[in-house]
Amino acid sequence: MTKSLRDEIGPERFDELIAEGVRKAVAELHAAGLPAVGGENGRVYKVYADGTKVYADEEEEGAREYRIFADGTKVYVDEAPA
Repeated sequence: MTKSLRDEIGPERFDELIAEGVRKAVAELHAAGLPAVGGENGRVYKVYADGTKVYADEEEEGAREYRIFADGTKVYVDEAPA
């Protein structure tokens, strides 16, 4: 039977690599002006680059998504050029 990568490199190293990958992915999302999505206690939330956490069940009805770019420009997703 073939060993899994986790078994081959050990659970501690495997978990470190997964955590590093997640941190990098979140940083890329934030750099693009997008929130990362997570969950806790059965609730979904968006976390923005400034640390703001907005739970999906608490968002305002009809709230518009937007991106904030590194230069401070705010662009609503529904108005962004294709």
